[in-house]
Amino acid sequence: MVRTKILWILFLSIFASCSANIALNGDLQHPKTSDNWNLTIEHFSPTTGSNPKKYPVILCHGFIANRKYFKINEKSSLVANLQKEGYDVWLLDLRGRQDAGSPSLFFGEKTFDYSIDEYIKQDMGAAIKYVLDATGKEKVNWIGHSMGGMISYARIGSLGETRVANLVTIGSPMIMDPPSRALQLWSDFTWGLYLWPVVPTETWSRIRGGTGIPFLPKKNFEELFWHADNIDPKIVSGVLTSSIASVTKREARQMDKVIETGSFRSEDGKTNYADGLANIKIPALLIGGRRDKLGFMYSLRYVYDTIGSSDKTMFVASKGKGLSDDYGHTDLLIGKKADEEVFPVLLQWLNKRN
Repeated sequence: MVRTKILWILFLSIFASCSANIALNGDLQHPKTSDNWNLTIEHFSPTTGSNPKKYPVILCHGFIANRKYFKINEKSSLVANLQKEGYDVWLLDLRGRQDAGSPSLFFGEKTFDYSIDEYIKQDMGAAIKYVLDATGKEKVNWIGHSMGGMISYARIGSLGETRVANLVTIGSPMIMDPPSRALQLWSDFTWGLYLWPVVPTETWSRIRGGTGIPFLPKKNFEELFWHADNIDPKIVSGVLTSSIASVTKREARQMDKVIETGSFRSEDGKTNYADGLANIKIPALLIGGRRDKLGFMYSLRYVYDTIGSSDKTMFVASKGKGLSDDYGHTDLLIGKKADEEVFPVLLQWLNKRN
């Protein structure tokens, strides 16, 4: 018994020491939603000497994630690059992430009982209001990766959000028909929702990142999230130990419905958020990776063709564009040369509109 306890203490000590130590840190703040959930926003002011830009930037993470992978590459991260360009940067964590206080598993005021609709209807609106109140500006630039872009399509197109001046989405689909084999694996995996009060992806990924022990089929499952050859293994380990969030049953089922029905819908199925794309009239930049198995090229092309803006651009990060590799889903932010090959496209586009 004593030996078992000692082994567990040693294991947890090693496990904790494997968490990524990110030195790029801003001012943590906790805006509250109208339904009384705390969010986390990390504020990064423009770098001294840079020319201030017109609108602040809100960065929003994807599914099964928190905000930290946006800054894990430190000085070469998207956060640092935006600062250098003169942007007031606000890095957002949606509800349920640790820094705002993790929900309870079973009892208490806050439990893991929310869907992606709450991100759209509550969290995005609260974050925009908070940043506008703090900066005195009338609008924001929204940059969303994966689901962070999907919720912006939904809020702007279907809910009529008017406080976003410019929209940048990175690997953000709205249709998934037919799903890839890797995505189908996620769908097949949802039987596990009956076993847990919340899908413990955060715990699994931290152990995977710290020990190398995979809980899920590594090759097929992880290729959903990145092209391994295009990311430094140390960065992958850092993402796994610091940037993955647990998923509620309702979130997981709603994402599973995207795979099942082929398009992004509300939890009750009554609203097909893809139908609102034509209502988006603001400037929009869609960035995708040629090897992305979540933000498929045909899905991004569908968004590009359907979105109602007359000022829209689509950029595919690929060898065909002269880049070093065909980018995967998260490579677009943390790839070996993302700061040299992807970020300049984003910054040039954004600067022209700020």
